[in-house]
Amino acid sequence: MTTFAHETLLVPLLVFCRVGACFMLLPGFSSDRIPVQLRLFVAFAVSLALSPLVYDSVRPATGEAPSNLLAMIVVETSTGILLGFLVRIIFMALEFAATCMANYAGYGSVFSHSVENNDPSSPFASLVTTPAVALFFITNQHVNIILMLQRSYETFKVGLSIASPPNLQMIVGLVGSAFKLTLQLSAALVVYSITINLAFGFLNKMVPQIPIYFVSTPFVVLGGLFLLLQIDKTALEIFSSLVSQAIQNLGANG
Repeated sequence: MTTFAHETLLVPLLVFCRVGACFMLLPGFSSDRIPVQLRLFVAFAVSLALSPLVYDSVRPATGEAPSNLLAMIVVETSTGILLGFLVRIIFMALEFAATCMANYAGYGSVFSHSVENNDPSSPFASLVTTPAVALFFITNQHVNIILMLQRSYETFKVGLSIASPPNLQMIVGLVGSAFKLTLQLSAALVVYSITINLAFGFLNKMVPQIPIYFVSTPFVVLGGLFLLLQIDKTALEIFSSLVSQAIQNLGANG
């Protein structure tokens, strides 16, 4: 096999390892609702499109000994998983916040399948997470993901270790920001839940004859749904802004 043919095959292969592993964890792309063949073809098409752009960065790695090829494939796959997980962790924080909000609003005992996957989820939580995934594509964040993958070759060199102190600090900072988001988004329903439960608790103490559970449940459920309708737009705007900022930071810093 000539050197040209050798590089022509190995460069797209190494790019596909990083792109495919990243797409495996991205919101929307990794959904169980999308056929596996379609996800594979999308990852392969993006890999072929990126290969000419990152050819100079990947080509030196193709000159390594064949015994190192497996190690490079493992490292590239791990790098893609890391990049995909850093974006996915923000959506996991939103799912956690949505589940907490459902519990605060009295919908915690109502379960169905999630829209994105087959995990058990509350319909109340789906009202929060499904528009967030739709906004991910409407605001062209999936295009920014491709740009992030292209720029990642400047920071995560092909075949080198992916763990270094600056990257670990960035990971810790992103995880902290993501889960701080859960408190910000669910703060209104936390205050609502505490207030209304205290109110009905005092009412139960003053008038023990009232079946407080049957009286309070309609107020808690209706009030929680009304409050979600009031804060949903702002919460999704904050979340979409955080996702965009996180992707830009990943593209700039690796």
